[in-house]
Amino acid sequence: MTSIVEYIPWIVNPFVTILRRMELAFDSARATLAANIRRLRQEVGLSQEGLALAAEVDRSYVSQIEREIGNPSLLILCRLAGVLGVEVVTLLQAHRL
Repeated sequence: MTSIVEYIPWIVNPFVTILRRMELAFDSARATLAANIRRLRQEVGLSQEGLALAAEVDRSYVSQIEREIGNPSLLILCRLAGVLGVEVVTLLQAHRL
C-alpha cells in the first residue's frame, strides 16, 4: 500500500521542517541546561554526588543531565536550581561571559 506521503509530498515537507527545527531547539536547550548545571555546580564547589544528595536525585541522573542524555522534569529542575541557589530560568539561559 502506498502511503499518503507519496501522494501529497508537499504537505509533509513543512511539517518535517518544523519538526527538525523543534528538535534542534530542544537539543540546544538541553546543551545549555547541561553546561549551566555543570558550571554552577562547580562554582558552588559541589560534586555530582553532592548535588544529587542535596537535590534528592540519583547521582547517575545528574551525570546524565550534564552529558545531555537526561531529560529532567520541572520538579527535578526546581530541586537542582534550589540547591544551586538560582531560579529555574537561569538553568535554561545561555551563559554570557
